[in-house]
Amino acid sequence: MWAWLIGGYAVVLALLIGFAGFVASWVDDEKKRADAFKVVKLLVVAVTGSGGLFAAAMALHQAGLL
Repeated sequence: MWAWLIGGYAVVLALLIGFAGFVASWVDDEKKRADAFKVVKLLVVAVTGSGGLFAAAMALHQAGLL
C-alpha cells in the first residue's frame, strides 16, 4: 500500500516538474517562462526536502526508533 502511495506521489511530482520545465524552456512569453521557472524551483525544493525527510524517517523506522 505504501509503495503505491509513494510511487503515485513521485509520478505526480515528476510530471509537474517536467511540464513546468517544458513551459520554462519552450514558451515564447517571458512572464509565463519566469512563472514556470519559479514553479520548477519550488517543486525541486519540495521533492528534495520531502525525499530527505522520508529517507530519514525510513532509516529511523528500520532502526526501530520510530
